[in-house]
Amino acid sequence: MDNYQYCARFAARAAEGRGEFTVLDYGCGAGAIVKALIEQGIDTRGCDVFYEGGDYSSSVPAEIANRIHRMEGDRIPFGDATFDLVLSNQVLEHVPDLDVVLGEIARILKPGGICLSLFPHRGVWREGHCNIPLLHRFPKGRARIYYAAALYPIGYYKNGKSRMQWARDFADWLDRWTYYRPYREIAATFAKHLSPPAHIENEWIVERKPIFRFAPRWLRNFIAWKMAGMVFVSRRLAGCDVVIPDAFARGSRSSKEPERDDESSRIHWALAC
Repeated sequence: MDNYQYCARFAARAAEGRGEFTVLDYGCGAGAIVKALIEQGIDTRGCDVFYEGGDYSSSVPAEIANRIHRMEGDRIPFGDATFDLVLSNQVLEHVPDLDVVLGEIARILKPGGICLSLFPHRGVWREGHCNIPLLHRFPKGRARIYYAAALYPIGYYKNGKSRMQWARDFADWLDRWTYYRPYREIAATFAKHLSPPAHIENEWIVERKPIFRFAPRWLRNFIAWKMAGMVFVSRRLAGCDVVIPDAFARGSRSSKEPERDDESSRIHWALAC
């Protein structure tokens, strides 16, 4: 299972027994999640700025083209309180202003609506776009280029480029199109617009790789947190009588990483109300 399939499964589970249920894939790219959910009969839309660093608009299937909406700037092209669920899969590390984006997501979510987010924080060890460890934490300069070039054999998306050209191009791409933020900043920004992050990395890693069901809980958390990034849910709480357990608010504390409690209770909380 990949992240697209995981997001589609999460949305289908959230929609069960709810009658009308609307989903937005924020930063939908070529629309893989949108297509998968439409095929399951779930009312789904996608939106994307189709920015220069990752424009997949030409790959959107014709049969869902009318469900994919091009954004102008940061504004999501839908009215207030439109969606029950907003998904963002490896998108929020590419937005220049997370505060503005989350304000927009909160605006278009219905009261009690869910936001599922998958994206890396600055503390990850593996830079997931190019697969080079810690490249996103290197300062600009020649040392970063030579470091990336030295690890060229394990890199992604080489497209026939020479070792040095690939290293230069990827370093430039990271500078132009990624914004790796500390977890504390991310949690505080989410808590400003939505509920604090309720982390479900344990559930995510087991669904993606069932073999991890047999791994210790601390190891599953470590692998997700340091090698992939974050998977969490938040809600728009206005008008919803859900009270967030104290454990779910821990992500907004000053610690660098969130504490995690029982994952099944988090999933129940995410899909309830």
